[in-house]
Amino acid sequence: MALASRHHRFIRWVSAVVTAASLTYVAQRVNARADVTAEGLSQITPATKALVKGISAERPVVIHAYVSQDVPSEFVTTRSRLLNVLRELQVVGGPGLTVRIVEPALFSEEAQEAIDSYGIGPRPVMSREAGRVGEAQVFMGLALVSGPNEEVIPFLDRGLSVEYELVRALQSVTREKKKIVGVLRTDATIMGNFDLQARRQQPAWRVIGELRKQYEVRSLNPDAAIPEDVDVLFVPQVASLTQPQMDFVKSYVDAGRPALLTVDPMPLFSLALSPSEPKPPPPGQQNQMFGMPQGGEAKGDYVGLLAHVGVRWDPEKIVLDTENPHPGFIDAPPHVVFVSKRADGSDPFGDKADPVVAGLSEVVVLFGGSLEPASGRDAEFAPLLLTGNQSGFNSFEEMTERHILFGVQGPLPPQGRTMSPNRQVIAARIAGGEASGEVKSHNAIVIADLDLFGDQFFAMHERGGDVDGDGLDDIRFDNVAFLLNAIDTLAGDEELVELRKRRAMYRRLTRVDAMTKEARTKREAAIEAANKKADADLKTAQEALEAAVKAINDRADLDETTKAVLLKSAEEAENRRLAAKREAIGRDKAKAVARVEAEHLREVDAVQNQIRLVAVLVPPIPALLMGAVLFGRKRRREHESIPSARKRGAQ
Repeated sequence: MALASRHHRFIRWVSAVVTAASLTYVAQRVNARADVTAEGLSQITPATKALVKGISAERPVVIHAYVSQDVPSEFVTTRSRLLNVLRELQVVGGPGLTVRIVEPALFSEEAQEAIDSYGIGPRPVMSREAGRVGEAQVFMGLALVSGPNEEVIPFLDRGLSVEYELVRALQSVTREKKKIVGVLRTDATIMGNFDLQARRQQPAWRVIGELRKQYEVRSLNPDAAIPEDVDVLFVPQVASLTQPQMDFVKSYVDAGRPALLTVDPMPLFSLALSPSEPKPPPPGQQNQMFGMPQGGEAKGDYVGLLAHVGVRWDPEKIVLDTENPHPGFIDAPPHVVFVSKRADGSDPFGDKADPVVAGLSEVVVLFGGSLEPASGRDAEFAPLLLTGNQSGFNSFEEMTERHILFGVQGPLPPQGRTMSPNRQVIAARIAGGEASGEVKSHNAIVIADLDLFGDQFFAMHERGGDVDGDGLDDIRFDNVAFLLNAIDTLAGDEELVELRKRRAMYRRLTRVDAMTKEARTKREAAIEAANKKADADLKTAQEALEAAVKAINDRADLDETTKAVLLKSAEEAENRRLAAKREAIGRDKAKAVARVEAEHLREVDAVQNQIRLVAVLVPPIPALLMGAVLFGRKRRREHESIPSARKRGAQ
């Protein structure tokens, strides 16, 4: 007996469901996994697999992951990536690795366990759901435990790499001993300090907390020799050391031991630590009059120390670069240098670059200095951070002023600038050099800026570059990765250097960037033209004043008193005309700049509107075409299945 057509359809439907369920079960049992994303971020690297496979049952590791089930849309990608990597580790790891994934509710026993056992609490994050802005409490923390060793990641923010954070924590709990990074105590108190005047503790910079996740960070006495067990020496602001302290650093470097030396011509966190300023006195010593500090000890020969290492540095030069790729920072002074791939095709972070910077996207330098190879030294001078070909410099004196009560003030916008035909080197790696006797080949990295390690860059590193909350990176500054790569490379521990490069691809709107560059050029040209006009008018006014003075002095019918009165009157008249001209020039200059910026913004808005229109209209076209093809094919088959006798026009 033949089955009815509806029975056939039911059996086929049941068979399809059973087949899908069976395939899903088999895939889960065999742990079949594939990462089909462009960057492959949900698949761990071979190095990570080797690390996980090396965890033995004699020294097991347990990963406790506390991840909320419901998270705001901005954290969906982070949550998915975290769970994928954890499951991948669970598949690859042997009997020594245990992965425990917990999805705690806000007031559940699991949430209390996370708080009490590991200090992992819910983090309040902004939620933009259904057009409403609110606050959500999210768990996104991990605790890695191996015997007495414990590493806790309280919260995985959007900008952090899941695999990198996990691998770094795994290395910390599985290694017997961490390497030591010694931070020399200088006037730049990045390790924190107690403020005697304010009677409060100054917190350490976030760079110290970041280093402690991977290394043992030790504060070193600058008045004593560097201990032998220090693996890397970090000296913040070499120019603040005394000569005996510099001699200890010189002895350390001459022994061939690795060092990270920073010299900042204009430290924004404290202009009093500029090389041109006197060394501040020890804490608690100050002048009673006006509360001004007395001068401390004399600074050492920091220029000579750097020259001995292999670097020539002018502490008065502050580099600038007029090429600015970011429309949002168009008003930033050119002394904020964005080191990245340039419009002319040059890329300081290309594949052939030094491992410290290879693969980075962009590093921001704030009022940094310029480095050159020292003459007479055969050490290798490898540039790490460079400006573009539209670079130059200003002097420290041009950008500061001194107040009788408040000391040096700045940075101030300078009147002009000195352009350079060559790119300026802001950071360099020094290797090799003449080795003789007790002096061995040098191994150092010199960076002419300390502000690039400021706390704001670490906050941006955690949050990621999604400024407007659209899920895409608007900016990406790799200052944190640059610092960690430098320390790792000096320490000879480069396992994490390659892993820091694994992240979502940073894509830019190149057409908008090109328009921004053009607008910046127009703006600079308008300012330069206005400045030239102002200089010409000032010269004309000065010539008129000199002519009036000469005419009065040449008059023989006037006595000296009358001449003095007439000269003063002529000078006041010319100064009034000059002040009026300056005001008019300032107005014309502001109008010209505003006109250029308004035109640029209109052009950018037009291009962005075109991009939005294309983004809305183009994606549905393939689906619509496919639907039209399928619809036509179906209609053709239906037409072919109709008997000829039933077709229209059949006899």
